[in-house]
Amino acid sequence: MPLIKKLFDDVKIVEDLRRISSTLSPFLLLEFFTDGSFEPTNSQVGHSMGYGWTTSNLPNINITYNGSVKFFPSSTKAETMAILTALVVCPEYGKIIINTDSQAAIDSFYKSRNLHSISPRRFNKINNNILWSSIHYIIKTLSLQVRFIKVKSHSGNNFNDIADIQAKLGRTQPTPTTILHDHLPNQTITLNWNKEIPLDKDVRKCIGTILNYRRLDNHLNHPSLKVIKDSTISNFIDWTLSSKWFHYNGRNDTTSTFHTKDLRWRIRCSTLTLPMLDIMNQNFLLLIKDHTQCLLCDNIIDSNNHLWECPNNYERIRACFMALGDKLIDLLNTQADNLTSIRDTVTNSNTFRWAFQSEQIHPVTFLLLKSYISNDLVGIFRSHVKSMKNIIKNLFPFIQICSLKFKIDIWKYRNQLWKTTRDAWGLNKKSFTKYRETFTPDQRTAAAFSRTQITNNNRDLERGYINPFNDFRNFKLDKDFLFILFSSSNFLHSGAFFSHLDGVFFSNNLISFSLAPALLLVAEWDQDVPTFLKKFGSILVDSLMDDS
Repeated sequence: MPLIKKLFDDVKIVEDLRRISSTLSPFLLLEFFTDGSFEPTNSQVGHSMGYGWTTSNLPNINITYNGSVKFFPSSTKAETMAILTALVVCPEYGKIIINTDSQAAIDSFYKSRNLHSISPRRFNKINNNILWSSIHYIIKTLSLQVRFIKVKSHSGNNFNDIADIQAKLGRTQPTPTTILHDHLPNQTITLNWNKEIPLDKDVRKCIGTILNYRRLDNHLNHPSLKVIKDSTISNFIDWTLSSKWFHYNGRNDTTSTFHTKDLRWRIRCSTLTLPMLDIMNQNFLLLIKDHTQCLLCDNIIDSNNHLWECPNNYERIRACFMALGDKLIDLLNTQADNLTSIRDTVTNSNTFRWAFQSEQIHPVTFLLLKSYISNDLVGIFRSHVKSMKNIIKNLFPFIQICSLKFKIDIWKYRNQLWKTTRDAWGLNKKSFTKYRETFTPDQRTAAAFSRTQITNNNRDLERGYINPFNDFRNFKLDKDFLFILFSSSNFLHSGAFFSHLDGVFFSNNLISFSLAPALLLVAEWDQDVPTFLKKFGSILVDSLMDDS
């Protein structure tokens, strides 16, 4: 009974578990069926994670229980909480059988059981390590003998179906189940994000993911990327595959200069930083002299968005997509698992239909032109290819073909017009490379102040766009990124970064630490980093690096 109070703080959850524990106290042999439910879209009322379990060997009646879980949602986390709450109500010296359809939960149990005593550092890298610490603490405190049995999901087993129903009902529980973990012997140190969310995962990856999302949000909030942000909100972009595509090497040689050019093209297309006249005018005002009209139509400012929307480019873009649509049909006819109606799927998709029907260009088409992978394009592959592995295997080479075709048929044609215009203006490459040598700072400043202001152009409201992901040095003054280095398992191997610490201060941090009593440390968060590290570093090294 006291164990339940030590692990859970919600009064109702404590009372419910105590009541069940009292009911089960006469039974030393117990068998449970556990299950977890995870709804990624969270379309139903309640939380995204729920868990539930039922006993299966009691005479006359069996007991069920369910609840909800929050933070870092996954089906394995929900399943783990189901196992934890089932074990905590067991009597001392009980022999327990856990039936679960989650092999990941079973594997994590045995992995964490070995690591928590062998290597605390590696244990802290296990997902849901707070829950696993609690489970091993329960087993040790109650002297339980626990055995796991893997059962097949949705196999018609009555008790497994009951656990599945309980897990789904658990998502509707208003108060999620949380664990009081500060007293657990294996939780030597726990990071808390924003004083609310305990990070029970690999510290480096977990915080890195959070910060990457924040940087991505800042990235998309740049005015010039409003179109991309709107497409993200409309769920047009498959960001998972797009991020993999940005790292894809479509060349045989890993050090190929062509791959470097491919990557540069993707970055410039996706961040809308192709050297159009509006950008060149901002950077080389004394050469362009506000001559920023489109080289194709001469009606609208020559910008990255207009490049693909220019009416004089429509037929070239349409010809590209008709050819690529036919190529995709041929590809699927040879690689697809489902060969039914491939042509109809392609020609009726938003990505290609407009080209075959001579309609207005669909918004998802612009995403492909800008090197993003749309959900619509992925949907074409999903309709005919079963596994994601095979989808990626065929999708990325196809996107590579698309990217090169856009560059050759559309961009190079526009570039040829630019070279003709540049020659007519009496300019050459050296005019731009020697710009700062040719014009003094005073001349450049005077030109910037006297330039014609162009309305409705976001770039004129900014001091230029810098991609935050291009230069790793951009992170050196980010206090949260430094925390990853200082609190990760590679703390001792991050010496090169210490040269960047001069003048960096920690204040208003989002990350706090929950320390075991033996490691309690009072630190002034607003003091300079090197002094702070002298106090904090030794504790981190002892607690995170010591494998003994």
